[in-house]
Amino acid sequence: MKKIFVKDIKDEGREIDDYFVVKTKGIYSSKNNTKYMSLELRDRTGTIDAKVWDHVDELGSLFEKNDIIRVRARTRFYQNRPQLNVINIEKVEDDIPFSEIKELFPQGERDIDVLKDVYFTVLEEIENPYIKSLFETLNKKEEILERFFLFPASISVHHMYVGGLLDHSLSVTYMCKGVAGFTGGDKDIIIAGSLLHDIGKTEEMEFKAGFRYSDRGRLLGHITLGVTMLERLIREIDGFPSYLQDILSHIIISHHGVEEWGSPKKPMSIEALTIHYIDNLDAKVMGVKEHMREKMEDDRWTEYHRLYESRFYKTPER
Repeated sequence: MKKIFVKDIKDEGREIDDYFVVKTKGIYSSKNNTKYMSLELRDRTGTIDAKVWDHVDELGSLFEKNDIIRVRARTRFYQNRPQLNVINIEKVEDDIPFSEIKELFPQGERDIDVLKDVYFTVLEEIENPYIKSLFETLNKKEEILERFFLFPASISVHHMYVGGLLDHSLSVTYMCKGVAGFTGGDKDIIIAGSLLHDIGKTEEMEFKAGFRYSDRGRLLGHITLGVTMLERLIREIDGFPSYLQDILSHIIISHHGVEEWGSPKKPMSIEALTIHYIDNLDAKVMGVKEHMREKMEDDRWTEYHRLYESRFYKTPER
């Protein structure tokens, strides 16, 4: 599918006819009131700016942010950085095989197959028979598990790569286990809550020629969806204790911490507190790391991060 990756676009005047994911899209007016479209396009190797100067309304109506598009363009340099002058755009409508999805979306530091092995390994640590049954039930749901292994943790905030949801969930799990050695808490509940706190994202998002929020996801959000998914799984397990269902539901409901961040309840147990703070830490650190990979002003400072309202300093390697 891909002929050239962003990292290899280095020369001026090169003809480009290739596929990219739309990271950002905006239509603006220049100083002489000429309308133009500004895009940020990405593949697994990075991002590149693109400009549309002709047929702006016509081309702009064909696609939206997060779509996969085929772009015909010519390269130029602006402020010493490569840029695409776009000639034509076509939206990709057909389903794309996983082998080609991986060309368009960034990859994490750990391979998905490695992450899968880690997931099944950590499940072996669970001793509570009901929690063991819960994951045995989940693991039989092939469609849910495939999405859990494949999807990013978010579309625009953190762990924005194939397998990001699994990577984030496992990172939270292992960090929470480490913290619990000092703070206490039920180990099995911490493992289960860490792995399941974002499980609703498997329904909040969908893949249709690109990752996007589903209608159901926009209407209900991943916290509500996560609780309903947990309830469906538990209904298949005879005698599952109601207190345990309530605790796991509470972890999902409260993991954002406060109402303005999307949680209707604050964390009210040791396990819920631990997962909330570690989830927040892992999300923010990875969000900054991803910002550093693509938005450095120089070799030390990033560009301003609008969500985190700061620039970030990259510590020199020694």
